[in-house]
Amino acid sequence: MSEPKALRLIRAVQAALETIQGNGFYTEAGARVTRGRKRIGKDEAYPLLIIHEGEEEATKRVGDQVHNRLNITIEGWCDADPLNPLDDAHLLLADIKKAVFSKLEPRAHPGLFSNVGYLGRVIDPPEDGSRLCSVSVLLAIDWAERLTDPMN
Repeated sequence: MSEPKALRLIRAVQAALETIQGNGFYTEAGARVTRGRKRIGKDEAYPLLIIHEGEEEATKRVGDQVHNRLNITIEGWCDADPLNPLDDAHLLLADIKKAVFSKLEPRAHPGLFSNVGYLGRVIDPPEDGSRLCSVSVLLAIDWAERLTDPMN
């Protein structure tokens, strides 16, 4: 049996982020991408990325097919330079944007989604005594599914 379309969609986001490695990227964040984690352990390797699914809104319904807008947050964590911590955060943000918007083209994933929208970003500088910076990229993905057959 195939996977639900919603899971295939999230896996496509993950696959795009996993390309953040090697030439053309500032970081190696693609080596550590997970979905839905709430906690980060003390012994983590950085940078790392976590995909969070947010609210989904049904925008249109035709018969058993519903058109949805799913909000996604890509959370990234990196070690930061103590003097200019936001520099490292900006490099990680650039990598996330490049991977998402170069790899998540609807043409490359026919029938999976129709649009990936950019809703903005957030940078959180390190807390006192920490060298970890966090960033978030907010996306809205438009896609459709059949309620009677969520695999298609």
